[in-house]
Amino acid sequence: MKPCPADLPQTINPEAGPKRAGVETHRNLNCHHYDNCLDEAVRRGWQSFTCMKCPMYQHVAPPQMGLEAYATQRRPV
Repeated sequence: MKPCPADLPQTINPEAGPKRAGVETHRNLNCHHYDNCLDEAVRRGWQSFTCMKCPMYQHVAPPQMGLEAYATQRRPV
């Protein structure tokens, strides 16, 4: 299975509200392919993207580290 992010014409509100879905609705932040999809969205010049149409969207992987470690991790270049 290959990840396939989709263009989202407006930015995602960080917090869900009565009229807009939050980040957790549009994206699977724990997906092993999330960084690659983020890179793809940047390459294509998308303002935002959603994972909802991706066949891997329902495959939820638990976080592999605490929130603080996740926020400060660095990917090898």
